[in-house]
Amino acid sequence: MKPVALFLAVVVTALTLSCDTQPPVAPQSTLSLKKIAMGADNTCLDVIAANQKGDKNAPVTLRCAIQAPGPQVLTQGQKGWVDGDHYYLANQSNKGLDVFDADALTFVGRMEGFAGNLPAGGGTALTNGPGPSAIAFSDHRTAWVSDGNSTTWIVDVKHMSIIGSVNTSIPACDGGTATTHYCGRANEIAYDAEHQLIFVQNPSPLAVAAPHGAIDTYATFINARPPYNIVGTISFPNRRGQEAPVYDKQTHRMLTAVSGRQVVATVGGVPTVTELYHQYVAVINPSVRPFTVEAQFVIDCTALGITVAVTPANPTGRTFGINDPPNAIGPDQHMVIPGCGRPIIMNAATGAIINSGITQVGGGNETWYNKGDKNFYATVGGFVGVIDARSAQWTQNVDDVGGANPAAWAKKNRIFTIVQASATPTACTAFGYQASGCITVFGHEGRAHDGDHDEDDDKDNGDHDDD
Repeated sequence: MKPVALFLAVVVTALTLSCDTQPPVAPQSTLSLKKIAMGADNTCLDVIAANQKGDKNAPVTLRCAIQAPGPQVLTQGQKGWVDGDHYYLANQSNKGLDVFDADALTFVGRMEGFAGNLPAGGGTALTNGPGPSAIAFSDHRTAWVSDGNSTTWIVDVKHMSIIGSVNTSIPACDGGTATTHYCGRANEIAYDAEHQLIFVQNPSPLAVAAPHGAIDTYATFINARPPYNIVGTISFPNRRGQEAPVYDKQTHRMLTAVSGRQVVATVGGVPTVTELYHQYVAVINPSVRPFTVEAQFVIDCTALGITVAVTPANPTGRTFGINDPPNAIGPDQHMVIPGCGRPIIMNAATGAIINSGITQVGGGNETWYNKGDKNFYATVGGFVGVIDARSAQWTQNVDDVGGANPAAWAKKNRIFTIVQASATPTACTAFGYQASGCITVFGHEGRAHDGDHDEDDDKDNGDHDDD
């Protein structure tokens, strides 16, 4: 990832963005440079000096932590991502995309000027959702960063310039005036290298007309090459949320997790479920227009034997819950779906549930597949959960109080999680970063064996072009 390396060698930057720009926009000026001072102490010095990958068959352990950069303490760390040799943090607390060197384990710089922790549902550009939320790379120089006000920014990281933006609002949730923006934030993103498309979600749009109730969640396909035009949209009827998409190179399909729900009303004095909409993984063929859901891989918690207590608000004890699939599909088409409060292993090609019985760790929010050690990682309940992606079996929990949203650097099998600032002890506490928040760094014990080298180790975690 040489172009990004060149960018990061000089970037400690500020990126000026507005929240109400319509797509596409012309290239903008070079980004200004900004130095963000950090403390002199580095708890990762021993890990850096050891310069080892660890034995991928050995247990995972907490190695060190990187202090979350200020000036604001980390209270809204939305998503972590690894591309090439760098770790990225969508840092809503500081309205920026933070960049860390995954090898040197140091903070490099920040692209600033995103929405920050703004509210949603107010109708204006400053009350139409927070950001940044997620990032994807379409090639080694082009990053797509989702933001508030239904905006996704396209950044040339080699030349340090904004080369475009796309607004994914639609008439159902945007009236086209300064006070009728109700489509909310652009959120999760995935890149389809085969069709050269970016898939961006608007998970929680609201109706333009008062009282601005929730409408169907939708997503947008965007041309990943200039002029970055919108190719089409797809909606998911009667659903009110989406989670991270992933492109399956084997089936040539985009997969996106769609939330479910039920409606309970009193009928004859008895609480009764009057409407039921299952959660599912939507299968979309990007080569077919208009875009439609080709198949639904339903995750029915009740059918899997997972229920909650019966209450008047939930007379059947049915539970929902679907969160972000991993960044990539694992071996044998295995992928992990945080659903029903568990990490559920599904076959990405058929929708068959391979294992719904992992209870040692919850599903959490984000999950990650690490090609270096062929493990899935999930974080919830104060642990990093390690799941063997080949056998679809849980293998280990590692303490990570407050940790969330893992991402892994395959070259040295380092796993990063986001730990927000807290008044009570967290995984950051032992390193002196409880008040600021931190990025925890995990790795395998021991040393890699001679000849222990996977063909994927030196590839990017994201499947993108090599431009």
